[in-house]
Amino acid sequence: MAQAAAGVPVGAMDAALVASLGAATVLGVPLAERGYLGAGWAHLIVVAGLAGTAALLSWVTQTYLVAPNTVLADVPEAVARVQHLVPALSALGLLVAAGFAPVALLVYWVCNALWTLAQQAVVTRWFPTPGSPAAARAAGR
Repeated sequence: MAQAAAGVPVGAMDAALVASLGAATVLGVPLAERGYLGAGWAHLIVVAGLAGTAALLSWVTQTYLVAPNTVLADVPEAVARVQHLVPALSALGLLVAAGFAPVALLVYWVCNALWTLAQQAVVTRWFPTPGSPAAARAAGR
């Protein structure tokens, strides 16, 4: 994919598709652009918005859907404490990585985070892990 981003046809991506990829933008910011600092405020706002959205969706998914569906009864206290930090660390990691990732990857992260949120909502609601807080809630319905 790096070759296509550089304008070189690769595999099924002929010259026309590579040119189309090179011209594609999100709110005027080219998909191949990287990082927070680029061509002005619009670039910063788009990148920060995409990164913030992906980080928030990831945090919400892990905090409100994954954590209640996880059984931590038989794990050491240190492991349980770390499990509570994972959503925040994951969101922070996305925000840092966005400073180096192409805009196209940020768009992918947002789409993937939306899909994962919906998928995990279905799993937590209808197929909770036995013994988890989500299973206890489901049994109470």
